[in-house]
Amino acid sequence: MQTFSPRRSLACMLALSLVASGCAGSEPRRSDADTGSIEGAIQHPAHIIPAMHICAIGSGQPAARVCVTTRNDQATYRIDGLAADDYIVIASARGSLYSAGGHVQPVQCIRAPCPEMPATVTVAAGAHVANVDVNRFYEKREDFPAMPPE
Repeated sequence: MQTFSPRRSLACMLALSLVASGCAGSEPRRSDADTGSIEGAIQHPAHIIPAMHICAIGSGQPAARVCVTTRNDQATYRIDGLAADDYIVIASARGSLYSAGGHVQPVQCIRAPCPEMPATVTVAAGAHVANVDVNRFYEKREDFPAMPPE
């Protein structure tokens, strides 16, 4: 026969109330089905592809910034855990003359030369977007967003 314990009874009531409330106040967890990913090739002009910091920067406010780090001679990348949003993908290559890069597209303009601009990639909830190549690198691009720290 069990004896009554006020301490055990209080602990049980607290545990039951947290379970019943869904642990009120905690952040909802995103499942893998809720998040998407972006992947592509790295097309750096150097003979050996340098290590990089590659980031998907969302259009929301505040802008989500999800990054990965690659190693020397890694020809592909993948960024997981992206919420549904529109993203641009930019890269910072370490130790290379061509250190600023991104997934860019040509634009039409009245005066040449017309710089290529970051292409927007739409990621739906749970979607995987392939062929988002980091396809151009520059000595510097002051019009690219600032890279988040590694």
